[in-house]
Amino acid sequence: MELRKKGNNQEPKGLFTNSTGLKCLEDPVAKEKKKKNFLALILKGLVSFSLLFYLGSKLSWDKFFSYCQTLNPWMLFLSFFFCAFQTLLSSLRWKILLTALNTEIKIWTAFQLAMIGKFFNALLPGGTSGDLLRIYYALKLFPGKKTAMSVSIIFDRFIEGVVLLVLGSIFGLLFYNQLAEKPLVQKAVLFLLLLTVLTLIFLASLRITLKGSIKLSRFFFKKTKGLETVLEEILLALDAFKNAYCKVFFACILSMGVHLAAILMFVFVAFSLHMQLPLWLLIVVMVEITLVVSLPISISGLGVREGSVLLLLGSYGISPELAVGFSLLSFAIGTLWSLVGGVFFLTWKKDNSKGYSFH
Repeated sequence: MELRKKGNNQEPKGLFTNSTGLKCLEDPVAKEKKKKNFLALILKGLVSFSLLFYLGSKLSWDKFFSYCQTLNPWMLFLSFFFCAFQTLLSSLRWKILLTALNTEIKIWTAFQLAMIGKFFNALLPGGTSGDLLRIYYALKLFPGKKTAMSVSIIFDRFIEGVVLLVLGSIFGLLFYNQLAEKPLVQKAVLFLLLLTVLTLIFLASLRITLKGSIKLSRFFFKKTKGLETVLEEILLALDAFKNAYCKVFFACILSMGVHLAAILMFVFVAFSLHMQLPLWLLIVVMVEITLVVSLPISISGLGVREGSVLLLLGSYGISPELAVGFSLLSFAIGTLWSLVGGVFFLTWKKDNSKGYSFH
C-alpha cells in the first residue's frame, strides 16, 4: 500500500524508518515514554532551580564573591588532578574485575570507556546514563559476552559504593563523640551506618536471592527461558567473582584509592577557599553528597547537593557562602573533567569507524 499521496513527497506524520529499513508509524508506547521522560526532566529542573533560587536568596553575594576572588588556583589544579586520578584507578579496577570473568581489555580502552561514561553522565540527566552508555559500547567490543560485560560494570560500581559506605561509617563512628553538640551530623553518621549494614546484608544474601529468583522464573515463566537464562548467567558471573576473591579484594583496595583521591579533591577544594575542615568530616560529607546526588529528584544533584552541604558544614560553623561555594566548586571541577570525556567519545567514534581493535 502506498503511504504517500501522489504529487506529495512528504511522509505522513509519525512515520519513521525502523532497524530493518521499513517505513512504519511511530510506536505509541515509545512516544508516551519520551513524553514522561521529558516531563520528569522538567520537574527535576524545577526542583534544582527552586532550591538554588532559595539558597541564593539566603546568601550575602558580596561575601560570596569576595571568597571567589581569593581562590587559590594551585589548589584548584591539584583538586582537578585528583579528580582525574580517580578515573584512572576505577578503570584499572574494572579491568581486574573483567579478568575474573576471563575477559581481557586494554587499560587504555577501559579508561576511554570510563571517560565516555563520565561525559554522558554530565551531558544527560540521570546518574546512570553514563554507565548505560559504557555498557552499550562494551557490548560492541564483546558481543558474545553481554551478561558478563553488564554484570562487570554494575559490580564495579557496586564495589565502589559499598567501600564508600564502609569508609564513611568507620570514620563517622571513630569521631562520633566529637559530634555531641552537632546533632545533625550525628544523625547523618547513624543514617550512613544503617545504610551500610543494610547494603552488606543485601550483598550477603544476593546469591541466595538469585537462586530463589531462578526457581520462581521456572515456575511462573515456564514458556519463556530468557529470564531464567539471564539470571543463571548473572549467578555464574557472581560465582566467578567469588572464586577470584583475590582479584575482588584488590578491586576493593583500588576502590579505597579511588575514594582517597576523591577525598583529596575535596581537601584541595577546601584549601582553595581557605577552609579549615577535619579530614573525617570531609569524608562524611563526601559520602552524603554521593548519596544525595544519586537521588533522581534533580538535575545532576544541583540544589539538593548545595542544601545538604550547607546543612552539614553549617552545623560545623561554616558560613553559608563558603558551604555553597565549596559545593559548587566541587561540582564544577567534576563536571569539567567529565566534559573532557567528549574528546574521548569523538576519538572513539572516529577510531571505531576505521575498524581499529580495542581489546
